[in-house]
Amino acid sequence: MRINTNKKVHKMKRDPYKMLLRLAGILAAVVVVGIGVLYLCTLAVNSDYVSTRERIEAENAEAEVEFYTQLNELRSQNAAAKENESGIVDSADLPSWEKELAGSVWRVEDEGSIGLENTSTITLDRASLINGGLLLVNAWHSLPNDFSEEGLISVGQTSGFDIQVQDNSVQLFQPAYDGLKEAMDAAKEDGLEYFIAMEGYRSVAEQEALFSEEMQDLSSRYSDERLIAETKKKVNYPGTSDYHTGMTVRMDVYQRGNSELNDQKFQAESAQGAWLTENCWKYGFVFRFPSKDFPNSKWEDKSYKTGVSSQLNMYRFVGKAHSAAMRVLDMCLEEYIEFLIAHPHICIYENGALVYEVVRINGAGDNSSFALPVPNPANSYQASLDNMDGVVMAYSYK
Repeated sequence: MRINTNKKVHKMKRDPYKMLLRLAGILAAVVVVGIGVLYLCTLAVNSDYVSTRERIEAENAEAEVEFYTQLNELRSQNAAAKENESGIVDSADLPSWEKELAGSVWRVEDEGSIGLENTSTITLDRASLINGGLLLVNAWHSLPNDFSEEGLISVGQTSGFDIQVQDNSVQLFQPAYDGLKEAMDAAKEDGLEYFIAMEGYRSVAEQEALFSEEMQDLSSRYSDERLIAETKKKVNYPGTSDYHTGMTVRMDVYQRGNSELNDQKFQAESAQGAWLTENCWKYGFVFRFPSKDFPNSKWEDKSYKTGVSSQLNMYRFVGKAHSAAMRVLDMCLEEYIEFLIAHPHICIYENGALVYEVVRINGAGDNSSFALPVPNPANSYQASLDNMDGVVMAYSYK
């Protein structure tokens, strides 16, 4: 305050600039406190969200296991009831096959004459079934006349050359490509790279050229029927090569400038070959032509069934349900289809939980379309002609 000589008191005017600074400071403090509170609230909400999500996921996983356990029990009870009513052999007497694979116990069970439950019907055309994955093509079962190359894709271009290829001619159908990509990604996670796809789909015309070339080479030693027979020992007769399916790929290893790796025998010496042969079933592939001591001495020689004794690094896509079953059963493709003819309804379990169900329906003939059953609650299905007058349906419950 200021006092004049006349003793009157006057109030001093406040500095507006100082007042503004003070107000700004107060507002800044409020903002800082607000941000801090908001941050703490966000942390609390996020923490609660994460813990809630983890709890829900755990509960869902437990519920899923419980659901499939109950489903398996109901299937068994229903099967036993139906078999007892009809006088068919009790389910306990039906065969089953079991093997430990990748730390899990896998079991294949014959379901006998028990049919699928709670099914809906889908209609598929013959063209899609031919490329379903289980088409058998060998010396005794030729490629169907109505087979089409439509749908083949370039492995190199489609993968952005993430999968090495010998050249752009390496082609597969989409399911086989997807399985190969999944396998290569898994191998990379395990520290293995430098796989190379050497060959995929081979046309009948290409096979004819190879067969003629081999015949020419052998023509100085053999003639007539003997010449053809000797040629078949080295090159499949046109129309009978597994390459025709577009589901088979021949693999090797390659790294530019690495002669030590490139000179390795894929099966006997490379870590890549050992890994792929051991793990390919997880991604829907099977080693196509096991022969004597090939891919290694642990494998049974199947050349008497496949008709191929050459050592070929060929992997055939059949789908995850079938590859798991074939691995448990130690069967090649020829044996497996014969097995399904004898056991047209099987279930495949991992650690006691149903993961796949396979049904073979006989009498495919030359039908142009098929009405096929899909059980609930199957998550997905795979449908294929087997080239032995059957349609094979594989249902996934994973």
